[in-house]
Amino acid sequence: MNEEKFGKPVAVRLPAKLRDSIRVRATNNRRSMNSEIIVCLEKAVANSEEGASVVESA
Repeated sequence: MNEEKFGKPVAVRLPAKLRDSIRVRATNNRRSMNSEIIVCLEKAVANSEEGASVVESA
């Protein structure tokens, strides 16, 4: 695996319900589970950064 392109592997233990939910979302979005997790994490980080900048500017 090319670490420059894909990064280092990270092992995460997911509760069964969460794993199943991610699998369903990935299938519906025609993504791998890995890609679906990355999209969800990117959105969560972007949302938390937006919230932080709103608080900082107040």
